[in-house]
Amino acid sequence: MNKRGSLLYLALITLVASGLACNAPTPTPAPPPGPPPTVTSHPTSPTQVPPEATLTPESPEAAETETATTEAAPPTATSSQPPAATSTPTETPTKTPTPSPSEGPLDFVPPTWVQSWESLPNGQYRVVANVHITGGAPPFIIEHDHIATDDSPTQERDYSLIILTSGCGAIVHNITVKSADGQEISKDYYIGMDPQPWCSD
Repeated sequence: MNKRGSLLYLALITLVASGLACNAPTPTPAPPPGPPPTVTSHPTSPTQVPPEATLTPESPEAAETETATTEAAPPTATSSQPPAATSTPTETPTKTPTPSPSEGPLDFVPPTWVQSWESLPNGQYRVVANVHITGGAPPFIIEHDHIATDDSPTQERDYSLIILTSGCGAIVHNITVKSADGQEISKDYYIGMDPQPWCSD
C-alpha cells in the first residue's frame, strides 16, 4: 500500500471511532447512599422442642409392643382338677341318762364279802363285791377310792364293784355313791381275811 492509501485508512478508522463515541450512552451517576436502615430488635422466642412421642394403647407402636410382650410370655399351666373333698367327722351325740324320781335319802350297804374272784399274774386277784344302793335317783356315779369306775353312771342298785388286790391281807377301801338327784354318800368298807377264798388254799 502506498502512503496515500494508508492515510485514508487511518482517517476512516478515526471517523468510525468518533461516531461510535458520540452515539454511546452517557452513564447516569449513581445517587448518593441513603441513611442506614433502623434495626428493631425483637426478643427471640425459645425454640420449642417437640415432646417425645409416648406410646398410647391406641398407637400402632404400642399395640405391636403389647402383642410382642404377650407372645413372649410363656403360658401358665392351670390345674383343672377339682379340689379334693374333705370329709368332716360326724360327732356322735352323747346320751345323757334321764334321771328317775328320787326315792328318798341316798344310802348303800358296803360290801363285807367276796361275791367272786379270779387269779391274775404276779400274785394279784380280781375280786367282785356287791354294793346295794337304796334311796336317791338313778343313774348313780360310783367312785372307788374317789375315782369313778369305768361303767359309771349306772342304773343298777345292786352294783358289782371290781376290786384288784393281792396277798391275804384285809381289803379296806372307800366307796362314794352320787345320785342323780344331787345326793352323795361316802363310806369305808372292810373285807377281812376269812371271806377271801384264796387265803385258805
